[in-house]
Amino acid sequence: MYPSFSNDAFDELAAWLIRRRTGITDVVELEGFLTALVIGPNTVSPTLWLPKVWGGRTPKFKDIAEMNRFVALVMGLYNDIAFTFDQAPQTFRPTFYETKFEGRRVVIVDEWCWGFLKGMRLDARGWNPLKRERPELLKPIELFGSPAGWKECEVGGDEKMHRRWSPKVAPAVRAIHAYWIPHRIVQHRVALGEKTH
Repeated sequence: MYPSFSNDAFDELAAWLIRRRTGITDVVELEGFLTALVIGPNTVSPTLWLPKVWGGRTPKFKDIAEMNRFVALVMGLYNDIAFTFDQAPQTFRPTFYETKFEGRRVVIVDEWCWGFLKGMRLDARGWNPLKRERPELLKPIELFGSPAGWKECEVGGDEKMHRRWSPKVAPAVRAIHAYWIPHRIVQHRVALGEKTH
């Protein structure tokens, strides 16, 4: 069984990202970003997406040991997400921030959704079938992860829109994963040289 990504590792990665000035500097945003890569239509090579995480083609670390630890943490989170979707996708729950407003607990989904859409952009063409056929699945993520969505929330009343749409993010992510499964199976068979029909 694949070892789960521990809370300590998550906290270590979060602290590391906060100290960085470029790339993805928030661990919740990173989780959204990696989730899009894991469940999307095509496998995107780490050589393409890791520079987005560390903020440029050349990573800025004090030595190779520091870079290796950073990459190990990022890949650990990636593998943990992949393992969850492979073994028990119905159990996946995005990591969201929480705050209190007027005595009520408020879940903040913006950073996670922003990261997810950033991950989608690395394979924009690949995501087009979902955008055409099931745009409603992306609706809650786009509402909280894009400037156009934030504007729509403002017009509709931020609190009201948040109450209505934020609980739909997690189910939408699980449905997006299910949507792409047949595509990924075909892709895998093609890679193995099998006939797909």
